[in-house]
Amino acid sequence: MKVVAVFIVALQLAIGVEVDVKTTISGFVVTLDGITIMEQSEMSPMLAVGAGNRDVMEFRGNFHIKDEVVSRIPLRRSSVTKIDDTWQIVLQESGSSNEYQTIIELENDASSLFVTVTVQAQHPINRMWVRFKAEPSERVYGGGEQFSYLNLRGRAYPIWTREQGVGRNESTITTFFAHQREGAGGAYHTTYFPQPSFVSSRHYFCHLLESAPSAFDFSHEDYHEVEILKTEVGFKLASGSSIQETVEKLTGLLGRQPELPDWIYSGAILGVQGGTDKMISHLTDAQEAGVKVSGLWIQDWVGKKVTSFGSRLYWNWVWDEKWYPNLKTVMRDLKEKDIRVFAYINPHIINTGSLFNDADKKGYFIKNQEGTTYLQDFGEYFCGTVDFTNPEAYNWYKGVIKTNMIDLGFGGWMADFSEYTPVDGVFHSGIPGEEAHNLYPVLWAQCNREAVEEAGQLGEILYWMRSGFSGTGKHAVVMWAGDQNVDFSYSDGLPSAITGALSMGMSGMGLTHFDVGGYTTFPPMVRTPELFLRSAEAAIFTPVLRTHEGNMPQANWQFYSSPGTMCRFARLTQLFTTLRPYMKEAVRQNAESGTPVQRPLFFNYENDPVTLDIQYQYMLGDDLLVAPVHQPQQTSWSLYLPDDDWVFVWDGKNYKGLSDVTVDAPIGKPPAFYRKGSKWTPLFEKLSGIMASCGDETIPPHIPLDQKIVQLVMSQVAPSSSQNQEVKDEL
Repeated sequence: MKVVAVFIVALQLAIGVEVDVKTTISGFVVTLDGITIMEQSEMSPMLAVGAGNRDVMEFRGNFHIKDEVVSRIPLRRSSVTKIDDTWQIVLQESGSSNEYQTIIELENDASSLFVTVTVQAQHPINRMWVRFKAEPSERVYGGGEQFSYLNLRGRAYPIWTREQGVGRNESTITTFFAHQREGAGGAYHTTYFPQPSFVSSRHYFCHLLESAPSAFDFSHEDYHEVEILKTEVGFKLASGSSIQETVEKLTGLLGRQPELPDWIYSGAILGVQGGTDKMISHLTDAQEAGVKVSGLWIQDWVGKKVTSFGSRLYWNWVWDEKWYPNLKTVMRDLKEKDIRVFAYINPHIINTGSLFNDADKKGYFIKNQEGTTYLQDFGEYFCGTVDFTNPEAYNWYKGVIKTNMIDLGFGGWMADFSEYTPVDGVFHSGIPGEEAHNLYPVLWAQCNREAVEEAGQLGEILYWMRSGFSGTGKHAVVMWAGDQNVDFSYSDGLPSAITGALSMGMSGMGLTHFDVGGYTTFPPMVRTPELFLRSAEAAIFTPVLRTHEGNMPQANWQFYSSPGTMCRFARLTQLFTTLRPYMKEAVRQNAESGTPVQRPLFFNYENDPVTLDIQYQYMLGDDLLVAPVHQPQQTSWSLYLPDDDWVFVWDGKNYKGLSDVTVDAPIGKPPAFYRKGSKWTPLFEKLSGIMASCGDETIPPHIPLDQKIVQLVMSQVAPSSSQNQEVKDEL
């Protein structure tokens, strides 16, 4: 059997990238602006085609995928010819038949190299493997929002949007119990926002232009391998003079986020629930304690539905006037005081609500194989999912957002979910379910963006999202990190939010934040006062400061749980608002050039090799280095300072770079340094002068547990297909 691959390589245009192809004894080498990106030899072929069987099972956003490779045919032989300004490269497998043929075209434009690969076969072929040249010391970043590792080398990453999992580390008891409940534990690579792209420390990026299932394997020393379950694919590649310029070019391809509304810098968005009176009561208490407030986030604006696992939101996206009486008037009055109220929505609609009946009659939901509405189990109730590939359904749901949320007066909302899209669903456009799955979060982001733009509210209304894929960065305004555990674990706690933000920035999404205190509560794992305050002090060095009560508010420590906590949190909000002009400048830079607000140290100090492997420190803008305390019971903290002169924010002491340092780090004073001589020095000097007298209240490392809560959760742990998983991002 014979497999042929044809490369068509466009040479350098008058203005554009430089592509060159050189033949070798047994193959060829392709370079992009002098960087070797592809290398072929008979012993190490750069492309293979084949077939396999894939079985996908899903339950409440957790996907269990079995993939069996049946055949893999490497293309070992090659020939190179030049036709006019084009290189043509033919790859083939040994043999004399022409049962398979693969055509690969490489064309360059003014800014990037475009690669297309097409497999033509007489026998079943449903995938390919493409290799890109690697070097042993090379680092690789990106891949979307990766929570476990900033440098992706040494591991493989499936590109598949899904629930990130609870614990995400099979060596922990939390993940063990979560796995017992519908396999919800996750792993190092599970994420809401995968993206088929990477940025190399050799100053180029590679982006796969497909939504079909793929996997990026960076575990080999001499090559990176991309597996794609499709027979016709495209890549975009481009290089830069630095990692920063390379990311700038990536964001030029994928799209950038606009600047945030000005009001977001005026304080915290407080996550509260319980009706109009309780919302106002929380606001009054917070303001009396000195908390700077920009908004109130009421997820339960649609009312509640009682389940065996507790009280949940009623997913019929209509204002519950009994639960929140006079809400429209209250929101108008609060806005006059520069305080917004925020809501919650996702693309799923409960089948007992009025919106479902309307959409179902019109055929606006994703269908099952029988042609009726595909109902998915979201935990003791069933929902339809809006088919955004149907223009009428898309516009209808956009209208729901405009009428039921924007016109009512909300200042924004959490745009949640969209990772659960069924692979066996039938879509209006005819797109296969496995390709629609990763694409769906992009359509969800686009729907929100268009609703805001058409209402003339871009730059005023803020919506935040957790799911994503290639293109989300163009449509989303800001992301959030999803559902971290209420702990300090590296795999799924506070540290993972830091890594997630930096990997997101390396993927072209430069605006993100996280739930203060985490979300996922699993007694005896509950949010402590220490965790709440440590995460809050880290959050002041992000573009959005927002609290969340978590999925078990009564078990978790909140900003309102004690006068001392409220007082300390008030000071942190004052620090956040003091940084307003500096933060706005960093956000503007992201909008203009794609340089993320929170960026790895190597963005500014790439010549310092130590910075290439640091993932729990970051630069906030160009002049402020932040090293959040992300472990419990710490009073001091060690960190690395790159090659510069630094000033410690809290005492004004000078430090030399290229050194490891240890500084005092009591709660409320997270390690932060600014560059000596920065134009922002007067602003940074103000931070140390913001004090608070919070009395002698101690901060206990633990809080007593309600045994009823423990018993409830533990009763849900025993493996059973009928049991409930924690419902995320609702309560």
